[in-house]
Amino acid sequence: MKFLKLILLLIVLCLPYLSFSQEGEVRSTRPLTKWEKMFSEVRYGENIYKTGSNWLTIGYGRGLHTNKDDINQNFALTYHHRYKAMYFNAGWHYSSKDFFLKRPMEQLNDIHLGAGLRFEDRWYNFGFFIGPSYAITWIPVNQNLSKIYGQLGAVVQIETTFKYFYDLGIGTTFYGSFNKRYQVVGIQIHHYFSNAFVTKY
Repeated sequence: MKFLKLILLLIVLCLPYLSFSQEGEVRSTRPLTKWEKMFSEVRYGENIYKTGSNWLTIGYGRGLHTNKDDINQNFALTYHHRYKAMYFNAGWHYSSKDFFLKRPMEQLNDIHLGAGLRFEDRWYNFGFFIGPSYAITWIPVNQNLSKIYGQLGAVVQIETTFKYFYDLGIGTTFYGSFNKRYQVVGIQIHHYFSNAFVTKY
């Protein structure tokens, strides 16, 4: 239950930055800025979209816990933001062999920030991000008890997305989470949501 509340809270916090436009809105006729010219609007079908938009990914997958050679399940929620011509992301990554089902808990929670590159077209979105994380690890010390540690780490993500609509898609994220006690590399299937939609043509 706490897990679902945390996911909902993160989505609600990201919504103001995804600011979806409404059909028929009044649009400004002021001169375009340098960045608006660089990331222009495009038309596909009856819709107009803006390029270089912000996006959110929600992913689930599997990974290898390299410290123990165990297969982990994982979940990730990541918000990606463009500032001028640069891209940044912030998110939460969770990995565990037992995924909330057994005790004592053995798990990794990464709260991470990153900077990176992004390439997009009508049908695809590609992103590469790397940055620091604060890793909270639960390490079992016996059959009844886990010890919780906090340490700095790093997270790397490579995203490839097929956009079935310009602002919605599905894809894969190859990731690595590295810290002193709990390192994981793996793959996730993610859903892609962006605020690219501007208006109807």
